[in-house]
Amino acid sequence: MIALQAIVVAILLSSPTLAKTTKGEAPAPPAVPVPKVDAEALVPPGPTKLEGTAEAVDGDEIRVGDSRVRLYGIAAPDMSARMGPEARVALDGLIGGERVTCKVFDKTPQGDAIAQCEVGGKDPALELVARGLAAVYRSGNFNDSEQQAFAAKYDAAEAQARQQNVGLWQPPAPAADPQAAEQAYNKARVLRYAGFALLILAIFTVSITRLSIARRDRAERARQREEQRTTLSFAMAAEVEIVLATARRLIEQVAGHPGERPVPGAVGAALALPSTTFWNANPERLHLLPVEVTVPLLRFHAQYEDAARKLSVASAIPGSALATALKTLVEFGTAAVTAIEASLGIERPAETVSAKPNATPAAASVPAPAAPANTTPDTAAH
Repeated sequence: MIALQAIVVAILLSSPTLAKTTKGEAPAPPAVPVPKVDAEALVPPGPTKLEGTAEAVDGDEIRVGDSRVRLYGIAAPDMSARMGPEARVALDGLIGGERVTCKVFDKTPQGDAIAQCEVGGKDPALELVARGLAAVYRSGNFNDSEQQAFAAKYDAAEAQARQQNVGLWQPPAPAADPQAAEQAYNKARVLRYAGFALLILAIFTVSITRLSIARRDRAERARQREEQRTTLSFAMAAEVEIVLATARRLIEQVAGHPGERPVPGAVGAALALPSTTFWNANPERLHLLPVEVTVPLLRFHAQYEDAARKLSVASAIPGSALATALKTLVEFGTAAVTAIEASLGIERPAETVSAKPNATPAAASVPAPAAPANTTPDTAAH
C-alpha cells in the first residue's frame, strides 16, 4: 500500500502541468492554432472605391474596366422578363461611356462587387428605381448608417413610382374578352378576304382597261390607215385621169397624120404628157394600197415612162408607134382607175342603153354621161 502511494506521488511530480521552474513559477500553457494571415475577414472593414469608364451589362449590373459591379440596393428584371430590356437601355443611357465612382460594400457569391455608384454626382440606381425600372433589394450590412441612408432613398423612390404606376408598377392589362377576341379575329379575316377580293378586282379592272385601250388604239390606227388609203387612192386616181385625158387628145392629134411616117417636127414638139408629181412623191406609201390596186398602177406608170420617151422623139419614129404606145397607156390607165374605184366601193353608171324597136329617134339613144370634173370632153367621148 505504501509502495502504491509512492508510485502515484512520483507520477504526479513528473507531470508538466505540475512541474515548477527553478524560480518556483508554473510552466507556459499549450500553443493555440492561429488562422492563416491571408484568409479574408468575414465582414469587410469598410467600403472600398472603384473608378473607371462604365458600360451596362443588364438592368442592374455594369462593367468598370475588368470588374463586374452589381448596383447596391436594387434589382432589375432579367433581360428575358418584362421591362428587362428597357431597364438595360435606361442604365446604358445613364452610365454608358461615362466615368463612374463606386463604393464597394460587399461581394456576390460569384465574386462580383456590390457597390453604390455615382456618375457626375447622380446615383443611377436611384434613377432606375424612380422610373419604375428596378425594385428595392435588401443586401449588405444593415447596421451601416451609410447603407441605411441609401436604403431610405430607394424606398422613397419606389413608393413614388408605385403611386405613379410607372414601369414595373403599371396596372396589369385587363384580361381579353374571348368573345371580343373572336369578333376581332372574324373582322380581321373578313377584311383580309375583302382586301384580296379588291386586289383581284383591281387586277381585273386594270386588265380590262388595258385591253380596251389597246383595242381602241388598234381601231384608231386602222381608221387612220383607212383614211390615208382613201386619200392616197383618190389622189392616184385623179392623177391617172389627168394623164388619160391628155393621152386621148394626143391620140387624136397623131391619128391625123400617116401612120408609117413620123409626125411633123412642129407637131411633135407639142406632144407631151403631164408629169406624175404625186406618184413620184409617194413611192413609200404604196404599202397602204391593196395589191389589186398597186399592180395596175405600177403597170400604168411603167407604160407612162415608155410613152413619154417615145413622145420626146416623136419626129423620129413612125406615128403608128406613138399611137400604139398612147392607146396602151389609156388601156392600163383605165384598168388602174377601175381597180381603185373597186377598192373604194365606187360603181359607175352604165354608159349606154339599148333602144326599143318602136322607139322614136329622139328616144332611140341616151345622151352620153357627163365627163368627170378633171377630164376633157374627149375623155367623156372615149
